[in-house]
Amino acid sequence: MKYSMHEQGIGLVEVLVAVLLLSVAVLGFSALQMRAISATDESLVRTKSLTVVRNLAEVMRAYPEAYVKDGSGPTFESILSTEFADLSIAERAKVVPTIQAVVSSSATDTVTISHVKTNPNGSKTTVSKVVSVLATGENCLSTTTQTVGGKKLPKQTCTINELAARDALMIKKQAADQAITINIETCPGSAANAIQQQMCVITAWNGTKAILDDNDVDACAKANGTYKTSSNCLISEAY
Repeated sequence: MKYSMHEQGIGLVEVLVAVLLLSVAVLGFSALQMRAISATDESLVRTKSLTVVRNLAEVMRAYPEAYVKDGSGPTFESILSTEFADLSIAERAKVVPTIQAVVSSSATDTVTISHVKTNPNGSKTTVSKVVSVLATGENCLSTTTQTVGGKKLPKQTCTINELAARDALMIKKQAADQAITINIETCPGSAANAIQQQMCVITAWNGTKAILDDNDVDACAKANGTYKTSSNCLISEAY
């Protein structure tokens, strides 16, 4: 007795090859999708960073006369730009714009600004005020008036340095809400001890530090302004 057998179908090897090719294609598509999502997130955070920089640049231009004697804090003593020429070289090196001092400090919600007040008898008194962006603090916003010398004036009055400090704190809070750190440094190559220096606004995210440093591996850029590999930051010039 004879049997006629006809084999049909494909072998196991062909099935495995097809599955392998399909897996490679799916993995490639997944990697492409992840890359697209990462690029979208990077674009979004850069857009937010540019918004912060633009707002800070406008605040810097709004207070060109706001300076403090020593940017290291914790209390910042106001100084008029007209007094800058009377300082020694060592004292000039410590003078920085109020915006830069507050933004670069560790202050988040409050900062103390002091100024020297000349009394009617000619004596001088140092007056300090804690400026805050908190709802319960001194935010330099006035909703009431008081009469002084027959004139109606805002009940809450702030000096130009106190106003600058408040706006700087608001920018820092805006950046922090977006998980962005911000810092202001004198741009590499700018003339030292000069009023209206070219400033570099540094914004950083994802673990990158908003500093210019040759030795810190997490720094945004080197001291000469060259970006470090794999850093997540943006350096913008402001005047």
